[in-house]
Amino acid sequence: MTDWTSIAIGFVVTLILEIFGTFVGFLGTLGSTIFSILAPVIGGLVAAYLAGGGYTDGARNGGLAGGLGSLLAAIIVLSGANLAAIIFSAIFSFILSAILGIIGGTIGIILKGKLEGSVKN
Repeated sequence: MTDWTSIAIGFVVTLILEIFGTFVGFLGTLGSTIFSILAPVIGGLVAAYLAGGGYTDGARNGGLAGGLGSLLAAIIVLSGANLAAIIFSAIFSFILSAILGIIGGTIGIILKGKLEGSVKN
């Protein structure tokens, strides 16, 4: 099941982390790269954890949250570039971040299952 509320929350988490990592100078290039990798994973994790469901649901919700958040971040960051660069970067960012969001979504479902399992015992 696609939970658009959870996807929206994961989208905002991804977008904030991506923008923060891009524009905060003290992080440097390595810090910015780490934020760019972790942002869709964390956003996907949050979306899947909130939505619940099975692994397929977690992957779908996490992938959408991570991919769409990074897509908008790429458009915002590259707003001064030429149109071809924006389109290429946005598509590349969406695909890569959707994959990372799927990973985060799967982790979110695993964490939710383990945390709920520990509460029931």
